[in-house]
Amino acid sequence: MGDWVEVGQVVKLQIHRRHQRDEGIYRLDPLAEVSTLRLTPNGPIGFDGNSWIVDCHHRYHPQASTHRPGRALSIGFTSHYEDIWKRFTPIPLGASGENVIVSSDEVISEAELDGGIRIGTPEASVMVAGPKVAEPCVAFTRLVTGRAEASASDLAEDRERLRNGIRGFVMPLDGIDLFDVVPGMPVAIRAA
Repeated sequence: MGDWVEVGQVVKLQIHRRHQRDEGIYRLDPLAEVSTLRLTPNGPIGFDGNSWIVDCHHRYHPQASTHRPGRALSIGFTSHYEDIWKRFTPIPLGASGENVIVSSDEVISEAELDGGIRIGTPEASVMVAGPKVAEPCVAFTRLVTGRAEASASDLAEDRERLRNGIRGFVMPLDGIDLFDVVPGMPVAIRAA
């Protein structure tokens, strides 16, 4: 593997108070912006200025009956939102539900993340590995396209355009003890 290359900085942090999909509708109200995102081995928790909130992907969240460790954390990039905004309906930054949103000038592929993602400085950072593409569900694609009643088959082409990481990436928090992420932290990936 090569050297770490900075791709941007953390610009937004958020948690899911509950799952976003509800009876085929993709909701934005479960998302809560936080000032600190604490990464733990069991999933993220966020501080909103008053209290800590457990993300619904955390092992001990009340909705975690189907806890999937490989989806504990999600990361997206501003360049991916710009791609969505050019092709589809403008959605708010963070509507894809990522926990961490990073400023970036370039669309980042899954292959570019193979070496992992480092959040923080070389002296104080966390490295997360194993990112996978967050697949665009039908409900999310309806939101992005503004076609609330469209069928899955009607949305097949649009879902394809949202694949390859445009909707973000999910990853486990294996090997993480505790690490606090705050806006402004640099984010780097390993060069191939």
